[in-house]
Amino acid sequence: MSPMSPGRSVIDTAGREAAGILVRPLQGGGRLARDYLTGHDLSAFYSGHHSDPAAYLRKAAEVDRRLGACSALTPAIEPLGDSAGRLGSILDGEGFFVTTGQQPALFGGPLYTIYKILGAIRLADVLERRLGRPVLALFWIGSDDHDWDEANHSAVLDAQQYVQRIAVSAPPGAPPVPLSQRRWGEGVDRAVEELAAALPDTVHSRDVMAHVREAYVPQNTVAASFTATLRFLLHDRRVAFVDSAHPALRRAAAPVLRADAARMVAGDEPVVRQSEALAAAGYDAQVAVASDASNLMLLTEAGRDRIIRTARGWATRRERGGIGESELLDMIESEPERFSPNVLLRPVVESAVFRTLAYVAGPGELSYFAQIGCLFAAHGILPPVVVPRPSVILIDGKLRKSLDRLGVDPDALRRPFREVVADTVAEDMPRDVLHALDVLRSSIVDGYDELAAAAESIDPTLLGPLTAARNASLLNANAAEKKIAAQLQRKNHVKIEQLRRAAAHIQPLNAPQERVFGPLPFVAAHGRALIAQIEAEIDMEPSGTASWSGPRCA
Repeated sequence: MSPMSPGRSVIDTAGREAAGILVRPLQGGGRLARDYLTGHDLSAFYSGHHSDPAAYLRKAAEVDRRLGACSALTPAIEPLGDSAGRLGSILDGEGFFVTTGQQPALFGGPLYTIYKILGAIRLADVLERRLGRPVLALFWIGSDDHDWDEANHSAVLDAQQYVQRIAVSAPPGAPPVPLSQRRWGEGVDRAVEELAAALPDTVHSRDVMAHVREAYVPQNTVAASFTATLRFLLHDRRVAFVDSAHPALRRAAAPVLRADAARMVAGDEPVVRQSEALAAAGYDAQVAVASDASNLMLLTEAGRDRIIRTARGWATRRERGGIGESELLDMIESEPERFSPNVLLRPVVESAVFRTLAYVAGPGELSYFAQIGCLFAAHGILPPVVVPRPSVILIDGKLRKSLDRLGVDPDALRRPFREVVADTVAEDMPRDVLHALDVLRSSIVDGYDELAAAAESIDPTLLGPLTAARNASLLNANAAEKKIAAQLQRKNHVKIEQLRRAAAHIQPLNAPQERVFGPLPFVAAHGRALIAQIEAEIDMEPSGTASWSGPRCA
């Protein structure tokens, strides 16, 4: 399966050229993610490769053996579009989910959040056709996460095409509560006005700002605003949302958390063993595993905190108060709303309570799924098939024309801008200057070699000083070339400024567009129909032959 369609320009309902949608192979992550994406044999760490149709059949059979109806979760799930019928069938035990997820963030978070959801929708459609059973995309809203610094900002381009960061500051000393409880506060009003000032004045932007002014108000929680934005963008898509902090989901997850705590009491450490196996295979673990840490998070008056083991049983990192082993197990059962899984246990919880076939993942998630295959096994679950999310570049008509005038391919700008400038200057360097520099360097080398050969008969120790003199002359030639290039860069400042503006769209802050910008500025320019247009460009069809049957657990 390769989300790699070549991309094309699409036309919006007003007949104007809308965004060029370029779908590209997923990039980023460490060596493990890159090897997974290129098809290296990693069967020791994964249950199947995403390109293998048989992997989904194996997982479907395992889900059918292990899970039946899960209708108790109905209150935690919100269906969009025409998803309600499929959702009901799946919760009755007749079908499956393709899941993905992300923590809430300002103005809908980065673009790749939408791409993950659209990838899950497309994969669900593919698997529904292949299996002949209902399959629905399910997006896990990570509202029990408490990372404010990840959630409080977004970015847009200003009028001069420079990246403008929009952020909401937190009151000093605010506790790290889950984003399902974290309210924006008064600072969000300024963020809303900064976004409004940056958007183009179109009928679409007025629609966007009407939504933003309603959803992003001081008394709303981060999770509620984020969910409202996803609802605004995906209202007619075939997807459902689940809130990780919903009481019904917390109750359903409690047996998994209790079993994991009991497993750790018994000294069973599958994540540690799997991380060691990754290291032995030459890979770094995506998530650091502390020897004293559990996979459970507890909500206290001081905020959400990790539960750790101590000589007296259990405690939280900040409060350090003692919790007995049996007391912890009893608390999970009697107060499940206070507990949530950490990043490693969360996918296990998801697969334990939902009929999940596959998870659409970013590069970091691809890597940490390799750490937790044996954690799944410890809970008696076959891991879902891990599928790389689509990667997309959006290019509007004006930018496309600018790139065409410059003769630059969009992919050429997906690298540090200093390299783009250096290559541009090198391409524009006159041929006679390049020829003269080559002649100068050759004459320096040849002349000093001839001089060294002649001087060696006088005194062999002259070879060192003459070599140093030759190298100094070559450095002077390099310096001369740099001065010429700098002058050429100044002469080409208009072209370089045009390239900078183009790069600000495609590789802002030397990072992929999808990791810096949110979806609302693009929807403001092209309308909500853009979401369906992006979905139509994504190909999630399994097309490979890799056959894996892991993970292998000690």
